[in-house]
Amino acid sequence: MKISRECARVVTELEELEVSVRIENPSSRGIPLVEVVDELPEYLTARREPAAAATLPPGSSAVFSYRARPLLPGRYTLSNLEVRTYGPLGFFTTQRTVSIPTVVTVLPYYGGIRISLKSVEKLWGLVVRGRATGGMYDIADFREYSPGDDYRKIVWKALARTGRLYVREDFGEVRARVLLMLDVRSWDWNLGAPPNTLASVELRTLRSLLHSLARSGTQVDLAVCCSATTKVVRSAAEDVEKALVEVFSYVTPRCYCSTHIGVFTEAPTYLGRSFSEYSAVLLVTSPISLAVESSARFLELVKAFGDRLKIIIPRFEYELYVDKEELGEFYKVVAELVERASGSVEVVEESMYLQLPRGAGRWR
Repeated sequence: MKISRECARVVTELEELEVSVRIENPSSRGIPLVEVVDELPEYLTARREPAAAATLPPGSSAVFSYRARPLLPGRYTLSNLEVRTYGPLGFFTTQRTVSIPTVVTVLPYYGGIRISLKSVEKLWGLVVRGRATGGMYDIADFREYSPGDDYRKIVWKALARTGRLYVREDFGEVRARVLLMLDVRSWDWNLGAPPNTLASVELRTLRSLLHSLARSGTQVDLAVCCSATTKVVRSAAEDVEKALVEVFSYVTPRCYCSTHIGVFTEAPTYLGRSFSEYSAVLLVTSPISLAVESSARFLELVKAFGDRLKIIIPRFEYELYVDKEELGEFYKVVAELVERASGSVEVVEESMYLQLPRGAGRWR
């Protein structure tokens, strides 16, 4: 007997995922009854029991399908299926577990809750159209070659001198480059309830910012901490969907940054860039995470990025978990620390909350 499973490999949170399981009997003997139960990972809920039973004559096959809905973004792995076969009259029952790893990447929801371009422009004027106007050969700067750069702009003298490829950037062509970072902590998943945990809101904020920056023509690198180090993606704005899949195939539901906030100072090195290449560095995090963080580690981050650093706080009902006056005082302290380095703290105005689809509460 052969068993296989098929489904879409990339979906958005709360989008229905249709899963099909095929059972084949290639032998010359019939199977009076076979039962198959698909085991779902946590936070992937099915409308009905993901199970079916069928009789399989020799050389036949049967297919059953079910719909499931992911409640949190990240990578899900559907693995085991429980298979029971019965002989005539229900005798000679056998049971076994079949492992068929099927990975599904669930992206954060985006439609209808996107951060507006106006809000992005508010974040320290990130939409940079060009340093000046001028002709093709008015050189503004040099930088290291990246795949896809125009070969006509390679500075051959620099190659001869350094052994490394550099390209020139001309006035009127230079775009802002932003390092967009995300800090997810263990408690972020426990504040709120799926699909509106604080972590989910932070992930949606990251996606919305990436889309808005890409639409404005800004170059974006990503750095997401959801383990002991950061997952980085270079030039994410060139292909936003591809970059998102790369990031969220690394993020699993309830994964979190298990190291200190200073780990983000290593992101430019991982990306093969220098600090000076960035017009701005945006860190999406929560005031609770910053309050728990060591002040020395936070200052390390502030000093490293200086006036480029923008702390982005997603809109959330923090006052349900933290005293409102204490929260206000904390905002003030953080803002003062960041502003000493000429950076800023910004609270996103748009709500990143999702409404469960009608009938979703009946899913298991």
